[in-house]
Amino acid sequence: MKHRFLITVLSSVMLTGTVSAAIVPTQNVQAIGKKAAVNHGYRKVTLTKTVRIRKIHKRIPTYKSTLGPTEYADKKFTVKLMQVGTDFGWYLKIPGYRGTWTVSKRHNDYSWFKLGWHY
Repeated sequence: MKHRFLITVLSSVMLTGTVSAAIVPTQNVQAIGKKAAVNHGYRKVTLTKTVRIRKIHKRIPTYKSTLGPTEYADKKFTVKLMQVGTDFGWYLKIPGYRGTWTVSKRHNDYSWFKLGWHY
């Protein structure tokens, strides 16, 4: 009798613990980080700050390429962005404009854009 009561109490405690653990809400997790996204090719991003950009006049070999005058890209502007570890660092393609542009930002600064189209 004593053992039946003890087993019943333990099983009810265990069932209550598993049910309460299953009800706890989970948080959404972003599937990919900004750094990983832009390191694997051009990605559509929206600018969150006004940034300085310069057009790249490509030459072969690439290190002989030159930059055009400084212009500005306003925030809320959607562009395609890629980051590489060589030459100019950030490569930017702007819809409606020919050529490739570079951004005057540090290589480890990811605070000036959001992934995807946001406005």
